Formats: sequence, C-alpha cells, structure tokens
Amino acid sequence: MGFWDTLVFRAASAVEPSWHKTWPFGPGIEEGFFSVVLKGLFIAAILGGMAWLLRYLFGPGGPLRDKEFDEPDPEAPQSPEEKEEDTPRHD
Repeated sequence: MGFWDTLVFRAASAVEPSWHKTWPFGPGIEEGFFSVVLKGLFIAAILGGMAWLLRYLFGPGGPLRDKEFDEPDPEAPQSPEEKEEDTPRHD
C-alpha cells in the first residue's frame, strides 16, 4: 500500500490554493472570507434571477399563465356593495 498512499498524498497536496481557479464551486472557507461572501452573492443572484423569471412568466398577466387564474372566482362571496353593482336598476 506504500505506492497507493504516496499517490493519494501527492494528489491531495497538488491542490492549488488560488481561489480564482476554482471559484465559485471550489472548496469552502479555506479560500478566505471574501471568497465565501462572493460565492453567497453569486448563488443569491442566480436564485433571484430564477425567481424573477418564473414570476414574469407565470405571475399575474404572464405570457405562460392560464387566463382562468386571472378571472375572479365565481364562487367567492360578494360584499353587499358588489351585489348592488351587479343587479340592474329599473329607473
């Protein structure tokens, strides 16, 4: 096992410490505080962009949203003011 141990040790010690070669998916906090903060901001920007895109596409009035979701609920209870507006007047 001497050769295998030596090979594993050399492979593990050959990791370069420069964060810009492995960013944003490199190792954790040993690269420094600012690298960790930048990784968090990068992930937040990606998730925020995905949330905005989904909100745009499927949100109220979105191009991929079913139109039936934008219509008022016919089974919802109406207030007395709305009932007066819906009834025709015979003046």
